[in-house]
Amino acid sequence: MKNRFQEIVVSGTNREMGLQIGDACREIIKELVSVVLDRFNLGQQNSVPIKEAREISASASNFSRSYLKDEFQELIGISESSRVPFDDLMLLNCRNMFSVTNEGCTAILVSDERSDNGHSMAGQNWDNDPEMDKYSIVLTRKPVNEPSNITWTQPGLSAYMGLNSAGTAVCMNALNGGSTLKGIPWYFIVRKLLKTAGFFQAIDSVRSIPRSITANAAIITSDGPVNLELTPASVEYLEPKNGLIVHTNHCLHPKFKWNNIEFKKDIYGQSFERKDRCEEVLSKIVQIKIEDVKRALSDHEGFPTSICRHPNLDPLTGWQRSVISIIMQPSTRELHISRGNPCESNYEVYRLN
Repeated sequence: MKNRFQEIVVSGTNREMGLQIGDACREIIKELVSVVLDRFNLGQQNSVPIKEAREISASASNFSRSYLKDEFQELIGISESSRVPFDDLMLLNCRNMFSVTNEGCTAILVSDERSDNGHSMAGQNWDNDPEMDKYSIVLTRKPVNEPSNITWTQPGLSAYMGLNSAGTAVCMNALNGGSTLKGIPWYFIVRKLLKTAGFFQAIDSVRSIPRSITANAAIITSDGPVNLELTPASVEYLEPKNGLIVHTNHCLHPKFKWNNIEFKKDIYGQSFERKDRCEEVLSKIVQIKIEDVKRALSDHEGFPTSICRHPNLDPLTGWQRSVISIIMQPSTRELHISRGNPCESNYEVYRLN
């Protein structure tokens, strides 16, 4: 397997960028939309039928249209040049609305004061479907009158983990909690975060729109690290303690602690243990280096369901692993990405120029 992901750069209006993405990634997008529901159902006790999935994505599309004019223009462009129907692209963007998502991540935020070189860091492992590797790229967008951004993503998605030219970086975690069809799909919310500069713009961007699912955004802005826990009802934030935030797949804000009881069965494996272990590893380090974050994300305490996750015997999620590990430094506009488990793969550097 190659160490680097394919890199694509697009620019212009939203529709123009969509046309370029669809043209560059036509075959990937066609195959991805054809398997997305089957891959989602691998982690489900009860499979979601295609008719139900299409009804959910159609409802989300109709509800979101007035909120997502720019984002939909890009999807329209992708649809035109890839020859993949718009509704199929919406199916991809709504995949975590179909049912409880069995996917996990361990996210780390380090402030500039706590880092050894004065550059804040946002990092995470993406514990998910290893089959997604072949559909993934590193995408740079240079839109008109908005910050440029670079993301690790699957083409056709509105956004995934990445950073922008205004100093904002976004990591994410699946969370246990409620959902609604009268809300914006998660990947479009991430895209809106990647348009922001500073804490107030970031939190306003997610509080000002209806949200479809409960999810977590571990972000760095030009004002420093902050963690946003989102539900359909509200958005709450957590600030770093001693320059550090670790977040996994359960709720931390006091207002949402009841989620950990009501939705206990939906918490992705070893979430509490991974959080405690990651904090244990990093809290002892006075000035945290990027190599320290790499070591934390490669940790095998509790193997194979450790921070660095490997295949195991769990009947629903045992086939998953840490598909990538990513560490971002927004002040230097760098993404360090390991393709595969970080214990086995080198981190490659990608830059937003």
